[in-house]
Amino acid sequence: MYFKENPWIILVACSGSFAALYSGVNIGWTSPYLPYLVDPEKSHIPTTTNEGLWCAVMPLIGGPFGAFVAALIVDKIGRKSILLALSPIVAVCFCVIAFAKTILVISLARLVIGVTEGALYTVLPIYLGEVADPATRGLICASFPVTAALGTIFINVIGPVLSIQESSLICIAIPLIHFITFMWMPKSPYYEIKRNNFESAKKNLKRLRGRTDVDKEFEEISAAVARQESASDTRFKDILAVPSNRKGLVIYFILSCTNKFSGKNPMMFYTTIIFNEADGFLSPTTSVIIFYIMGLVATVIALLVIDKFGRRPLLLFSAVGCAFALASQAFYFTAQTYIPSIVTQITWLPLVSLIGYNMIFSIGLSFGPVLLLSELFPTTVKAKALCVADSVSALLGLTSSKFFQETSDAYGMLVPFWTFSLCAGIGSILIYKYVIETKGKTLEQIQLELIGMSDKTH
Repeated sequence: MYFKENPWIILVACSGSFAALYSGVNIGWTSPYLPYLVDPEKSHIPTTTNEGLWCAVMPLIGGPFGAFVAALIVDKIGRKSILLALSPIVAVCFCVIAFAKTILVISLARLVIGVTEGALYTVLPIYLGEVADPATRGLICASFPVTAALGTIFINVIGPVLSIQESSLICIAIPLIHFITFMWMPKSPYYEIKRNNFESAKKNLKRLRGRTDVDKEFEEISAAVARQESASDTRFKDILAVPSNRKGLVIYFILSCTNKFSGKNPMMFYTTIIFNEADGFLSPTTSVIIFYIMGLVATVIALLVIDKFGRRPLLLFSAVGCAFALASQAFYFTAQTYIPSIVTQITWLPLVSLIGYNMIFSIGLSFGPVLLLSELFPTTVKAKALCVADSVSALLGLTSSKFFQETSDAYGMLVPFWTFSLCAGIGSILIYKYVIETKGKTLEQIQLELIGMSDKTH
């Protein structure tokens, strides 16, 4: 009913989140193309395994730089302006990949897209968190990972049948569509109030809510911005110096560690290679497509229930479920090595385990860190906190990907999968103990709760 009365918020979420589509394409790009590039008999671009690894992780390396720059300028030029500026850069990068002749050029283009992703993951959660109201913020902010998942599915569907050049030329359309649609979207009321553009802020708030009686919410936002502006001088050190910010950062760190060390980045970078190693009863290409589609289905289900059941229960279920799913996959790889006689009887296990993992991961851990990032920090320090968070996320993703490559090459797939299962289990314990529930609370209420929790510890 809410969305029928107010279709604007859906348009804003769809248009804003559409930028995540190219992020999903870039992250998932190596799954169909890396096996081709490192195959000396097929590849038109000679690529070693090590060069392939660096090509895969380039987005993670570029992310922190983009996040840092975005954090410095987001309150100066605005959320909407930055999001619009990213799209032409990405379009140029896809064009470069289409006509690249060396793996170095492809890697550099993916690095630049990674820089834009760092800015995107810093600015878009701020924008979506500020335009949504408490009743729908979970759904609106979680739309971001859904479109990223769609991008990953898209490249894994077209990748096996199209060349690098053909798919890259098609992908140019993604950032262009985002630019054309998002230019019509309203600016954040929070940002407009910060810039003392009160008339514009109220106009945009009416547009976003689909009604004219927004005076109460406008006053609440104005009071929240005023309190946060007076309480912080917005320096990077405030992320650690202010107890409530420090509490928010700890919560994010727990979620990010659980996300990354449950193996999501390696799964996305090496999906086809993992299914090749598993040697299940379906082809690797078919398995990969099913893997991603079922993950998307689970994400959509989570979108529909997140504002009903809350963030914390879904995160707990996701972490515990991933631990078991990863353990079952680790058992399969262990059986391949030590008890091969039973492998022929459980050829179904890799597909079932990995699909189960992806679905359970998508229900909570997929969007949990991004969603809570949009909720845990005050307006004045949010950009800088998201910059630090994105850098931490990229570093953890790089570490887990390198760990996967090194240990799987040296000891086989069983070592990284058992490790990821253990990390997911530990993460579930930490989520239970430290992560707060934010469902149905205004951004100001969340801040006051964090301040109250911090006061109790001092």
